[in-house]
Amino acid sequence: MSNPVIFIDNPIEKDYSLLIEKVLSIVNGVDRLDIVIRTEITNVTHLNEILYYYYNLVRTSIDGLPLFDYTFSINIIFNISHSKLLKLSLNWNHAFIAHQEQQIFQNIPLAHTSIDIKLDASNHPSKCNKVMKQFQTTAVGGTFDHLHDGHKILLSMAYFLTSKRMIIGVTGSELLKNKKFSEVLESFNQRQNSVVQFLDLIMDEIVHYEIYQINDICGPTGYIEAIDGLVISHETLSGGEFVNKYRREHGFKELDLTAIKVIGDTESNAENKWKGKISSTDIRERELKRRKQRSQS
Repeated sequence: MSNPVIFIDNPIEKDYSLLIEKVLSIVNGVDRLDIVIRTEITNVTHLNEILYYYYNLVRTSIDGLPLFDYTFSINIIFNISHSKLLKLSLNWNHAFIAHQEQQIFQNIPLAHTSIDIKLDASNHPSKCNKVMKQFQTTAVGGTFDHLHDGHKILLSMAYFLTSKRMIIGVTGSELLKNKKFSEVLESFNQRQNSVVQFLDLIMDEIVHYEIYQINDICGPTGYIEAIDGLVISHETLSGGEFVNKYRREHGFKELDLTAIKVIGDTESNAENKWKGKISSTDIRERELKRRKQRSQS
């Protein structure tokens, strides 16, 4: 099964961890798994918690299975139209669904397996101060090297909050020369293409996006005035505050900052410098080791 998919109905109310763990044991060895959420999500807190929980769940679960490695790709897809769903179904070769939720799989021309498994109640926070499509224009930025789960959550949250235009900054190669394990750093074009491929997967056509190269600290947020919000990780909150200081000094309005949870160790925080979080540096280190092992074999 080269590209299986799991359909889940409502992760706000139900916990699908047992279903996902069961499917992972069945498809052990594939290099990609997509998860499609069928109930529309409108609350930014719900989406952040759901993405954080399920990306972490899958990544943690595959650590105990023999045929998966760090290159395994996870994609969580939400709030898509039926026409978009039908288009995506051409890329999937098999679907999995909880037995009691087979009704959400109607009118999808795809072979599927229903799994009889218990779905417990979920416990995601409901406090919310932002909603879907809250801002006309939203910005997000990063290196996006070896695109990983944290990057995907950043991009997903920015898309969720945007009604018209996404501004995406991708760090230019000149600013990355001193990165660790730079010999396996992806080129700007590779990183940009990874961003485009992911956005094309999760987005309907309503939102327009533009990609800019970042050559300084602020990137496009420093020279594009018509931006309403900025999506960042808690780790880079100080960077968001710097951007707002720069914009104030240049007569631009401040950006509303949306900080997401950092993917990785549950003990990661600012005090321990986000130890354990998923990072491109860690992926580059693993990739370099793999290349060296291949060259020696």
